[in-house]
Amino acid sequence: MIIDLQLHSTYSDGYLSPTEVANFLAHKGVKIASLTDHNTAAGYPEFYTACSTLGIKVIPGVEIYTRFNNQQINILWYNLPLDSPEFNELMKNTQRHWLARLRWHLLKLVKAKVLVAGSEAVLDQFSNYVPTNGLLDAILSLPGNREIIAKELNSPFFREEDAIALLFNNKKVGKLRPSTINLEKVVNLKKKLGGQLVFCHPAKGRVVTAKLVAQLKSLGVEGLEVLSPHHSLGAIFYLQDLAERNDMIITAGSDFHRFEGGSHGLTSVYDYWQADSSHLRRIEEIIG
Repeated sequence: MIIDLQLHSTYSDGYLSPTEVANFLAHKGVKIASLTDHNTAAGYPEFYTACSTLGIKVIPGVEIYTRFNNQQINILWYNLPLDSPEFNELMKNTQRHWLARLRWHLLKLVKAKVLVAGSEAVLDQFSNYVPTNGLLDAILSLPGNREIIAKELNSPFFREEDAIALLFNNKKVGKLRPSTINLEKVVNLKKKLGGQLVFCHPAKGRVVTAKLVAQLKSLGVEGLEVLSPHHSLGAIFYLQDLAERNDMIITAGSDFHRFEGGSHGLTSVYDYWQADSSHLRRIEEIIG
């Protein structure tokens, strides 16, 4: 059975609405899916409705930015009660911290003349998680910002990722770092509310050590997202071995955000990535 347990929508940094994500999954034959927007579950009512009409089983989920031993660890939390006041307050708190951090960063960019005066006011347009791609669109809509960014990048035609790098990893004002939650706090809440915690794309941009995985397992993280487009074949074999040695669940997620490359709408990560649940260790503990 084809599954996908890491997906993003316009409620965080994805480019498709939850309904559009569901329609795309149905087209690709996915039978079980989890919408794992960053630090928010606000897209779930729409996602549930769309998936129910398409015969797709929905696993409640969210991707949370956490910190552990002075490093960022992205955690996928599955089968949590999305209506829990404690969970929703935790998400609102991290969103408030992120918003404050963004506002301060934009004010510094204005002072450094990388953005026009008043650019920080675009943050008032956002009510949930503020994604850097959506924020960039809002910034570019202000007269003068596109011209300044083009000048900074020495090109009138710049890529989205280059503009994001310019603004949020800027040599004049510094790098903007995400707002994170102490992992132990998430683990303790999960013990109270239930569900499963999974280390999200562990080998993306990092060297994963056996010691780190053992520490996470001891703390209360039950799984590793082994199958991911971010992982090389060697990384997949290595993570699979670590999961087996630590008796952990193996999950799979495309980290889908948008259609990728080519001139046709369905040219995407799914043209080369699919996951069959029958190959995933202990996956039934998450998908039933």
